[in-house]
Amino acid sequence: MESNVKKFLDGDRLRTKYPAAHQKLKSADDLLWQSDSELQLTTIGHLCREALQEFTTALVDEHKPPEVDNDKAHSVSRLRTVIALFRGRLGEAKAAHLDALIRYWGTVSDLVQRQEHGGQKEGEDLIWDDGSRVVFQTASVMYEIDRTLSK
Repeated sequence: MESNVKKFLDGDRLRTKYPAAHQKLKSADDLLWQSDSELQLTTIGHLCREALQEFTTALVDEHKPPEVDNDKAHSVSRLRTVIALFRGRLGEAKAAHLDALIRYWGTVSDLVQRQEHGGQKEGEDLIWDDGSRVVFQTASVMYEIDRTLSK
């Protein structure tokens, strides 16, 4: 699975369909592999948060759901509104999968928030693995949603 997510991150689909999200996520991934990445962990979280927001904005712009929340920061709500447009076209299994992806998105969003704020609320220092986790999980949830909505 990791290779599929890496292909998505480096591939044309993310770059062309979600250019702003791609730029933010690519920047986070690049920072992760720099020699001073331990000093960039909150920035990595910030970039991943922006990637999630830009991804949902691209979906909103493409599908134009009615009564969508216009606040970029409300990415879970915005994603839920877009996904609601697809429910009638999907069977039960795919609809359940999309429900799970919304919950997954929310969990990734929480991880990214923790990262961006340096783990202060939890009283835990961030380590490199935390940065790696948010970059991978951000890319992974975007990959799964794009793949599911594209079929």
